[in-house]
Amino acid sequence: MNLDDPIWKKVNGGYKIPYDASIALKKLEGANESQVIEEVLDDLWNELHHQGDVDIASYLSVPQLVRIAKEKTLFNWSLIGLCITIEQERHSNNPALPEELTDYYFKGIIDLKNFVIQHINEEMDDTTFQMALAALATCTGRIKLGRFISDADDDVIDEFLEF
Repeated sequence: MNLDDPIWKKVNGGYKIPYDASIALKKLEGANESQVIEEVLDDLWNELHHQGDVDIASYLSVPQLVRIAKEKTLFNWSLIGLCITIEQERHSNNPALPEELTDYYFKGIIDLKNFVIQHINEEMDDTTFQMALAALATCTGRIKLGRFISDADDDVIDEFLEF
């Protein structure tokens, strides 16, 4: 599926209203400045995920986000975190993944896992590393573990590790 497909104009985002994510995804695809990339990712976070709600536009966006990340070598905590949040929330009280999108969506999840594996040994900040570990868990079907890893902050980790 490409970003010019008419389906983008017909699907709902995280607010359960129509959201054409292809506009922001095209902007991300063409962005080279880190500030623009951050702004677009913030917009996508806001529109594709809202208080645990995701919808078809969210599912359609995951493979595109991964494709763009791979093409731009954009190993970014926010992009990875958005993809895994969508996958985690897909298992909650959200619309089912339409059967006709199954292969497309799961190819994106597999590509995300492989993208993380490809970059896991690189130098990265703690937040990116945490999202990478959460992605490995989430993309291999360990949804609860992935959510735990992605949500754990220093206080939770310190409390867990107290002897």
